[in-house]
Amino acid sequence: MASKTATQIKTSLEAETYPYSVRFYTFEPKFPVYPYITIIKTLPQATTSQDITDTTKTEAFEIKLHVRYNRSQAVEEADQTTIENTILSAVETQDFGTSYLFMESKRWQRSAIDGGRGGVYGSQSSIIITITEKTSTSGSGILGAETTLAIQDGSTIKILALDQSEGASLVSHHQDTGEIFRDVGEFERGAITITYESTNAIDSEISTIRDAGDDKNITLTKKGTAKKFVVKFGGTTKRGQFDNIERATTALYVQGTWT
Repeated sequence: MASKTATQIKTSLEAETYPYSVRFYTFEPKFPVYPYITIIKTLPQATTSQDITDTTKTEAFEIKLHVRYNRSQAVEEADQTTIENTILSAVETQDFGTSYLFMESKRWQRSAIDGGRGGVYGSQSSIIITITEKTSTSGSGILGAETTLAIQDGSTIKILALDQSEGASLVSHHQDTGEIFRDVGEFERGAITITYESTNAIDSEISTIRDAGDDKNITLTKKGTAKKFVVKFGGTTKRGQFDNIERATTALYVQGTWT
């Protein structure tokens, strides 16, 4: 993961438009002048888990907005909300250097400023941004996120899950001595089952190909290596629920290859 620095995030936030002038720091100022924003990397890039095949890396930033109330609380909070939304929109367009988006979490929280003897009356908003990336421990393993399927003269589909089988099936027989021998019974050119995000456009395209019953050229790419298959599209099943995006699963049957 090409790590983002607090200074890079600070520079991008400074380019945004706010209701009033705001100072930006990558540290907590000793003598703060309100309002101001701090951007601090709270979790440097670290390997949080690793096994024989998978490595997970995580890093986190905290952005804090410090506001001293000089006007009515309603007016100050309205401007504070505007700044929070502006920062959130800017952060959501940031490229944090991950090859693929596995997880990013962002959540604003507000709390009163502890003014102490200074008697500062105001509040601070805090958003913690956590970024997670997964890679192959060996560097050679194929991550599911590195797999796509392209339909010739059609769409390229991001694969969420993949099952693939090919090769011979064997039949066994016994000799009089009781020994078991096996022979090739059938040879399967290949069966590919893909799961992907169900959209009206993709669903319509696949339905049209399947209903036509014709062979179709596809390119299955894994970690930059492409294989070209001639396939027939089989059945599709879909699953969705109230709080999740619907997914579709389609079976493809390999008829051969193409160049």
